[in-house]
Amino acid sequence: MENNSESNISVKIKSLWISINKIFYDYSRISSYSIIYEWENAVILRLNLNKKLLKYIDLKINNEIALNLKEILPNYLTADENWELSFIDKIIKILKI
Repeated sequence: MENNSESNISVKIKSLWISINKIFYDYSRISSYSIIYEWENAVILRLNLNKKLLKYIDLKINNEIALNLKEILPNYLTADENWELSFIDKIIKILKI
């Protein structure tokens, strides 16, 4: 398998929208967010979208980024604490797909 995604992406969080590699998502298009941990380490910011085909966007993060996000995102979005890494997510992470 081949992963054609970029190794670094640009994410901007503003009061009206989130931009991911110059693709804009206003907050009405995002239903909630989750910070997913692997043991004590934050590994993924999951943005749950209000779309039929693309249900969520996962962004790799670390604990420092997670702390910053926990101060900012609750002002704009609802946190969904029920997400965990699924078996498939773990396989993807291990294979670096």
